[in-house]
Formats: sequence, structure tokens, C-alpha cells
Amino acid sequence: MDILKWSDELSVGSDVLDAHHKHLFVLLTEIGRAARGGGGLGVVVGVLAELTDYIAYHFREEEAMMEKVAFPLLAQHRASHEAIAMKVHEMAERVDVGNFRTFVAELQAFLEEWLIHHIEIEDFEYRPYMGVQPD
Repeated sequence: MDILKWSDELSVGSDVLDAHHKHLFVLLTEIGRAARGGGGLGVVVGVLAELTDYIAYHFREEEAMMEKVAFPLLAQHRASHEAIAMKVHEMAERVDVGNFRTFVAELQAFLEEWLIHHIEIEDFEYRPYMGVQPD
């Protein structure tokens, strides 16, 4: 499976939030390496711990920026954030040696789908509020 990569087309109009998203891509790459045999359970558990913490940090920062620019869909965005954070937390609790390969493949697929959806659909909604004109 090809690993997704950041591109400038994914910019949401905030250097800070773009840097956050780039870091999420880095974490996704690390999980992809583990899925291809580049790490064991310890690597995945470590990346998941960092991912869980980083998602919480990113969501807080993103929501604060949306509040600052009076983004009208903040409540919906916040609900989406809560659902994703819960899903990642639940997935992190399921990983063990017995389901490692299946788990890592599921995790990678879920994160790839979520990250692109999160940026291109949900986050692009606030781009005009960050001063980015729609394409």
C-alpha cells in the first residue's frame, strides 16, 4: 500500500495547522513502515501513544483557531474531533501480539482515510475563514 504524503494542495491556510497535519503524515508513515515489517509491536504502541497525544493537541489548537476566526461550523467540527479521538483511543487499546499484522493494516487504512477526509473535507471548510480563497 502506498503511503500518503503531504502536498501543498492540502494547506488549510494556517502555517501552524499545516505543520500539525504534516506531523500527522509523519506518524502515518511510521505506522506504514511497521505494517511493512519495519517494526514490531513496541514501535506501533509507541507511535499510537504519540498519535493519541498529538491528535488531542492538534484538535485543541485547531478548535482554538476556529473559535478565533468565528468559524460557524465549530460545533460540528468539534463533534467530529471527539469521534476520531475516541476511535483512535479504542484502536490503541486493541493492539496485541496476536492481532498485530491485521491491526496495523486496519490502523493504517483507517488513518489514511481519516486524515485525507479530515483535511480535504472538514478542514477545507474553514479555509475561507483563514483567508484562503476557494479554488
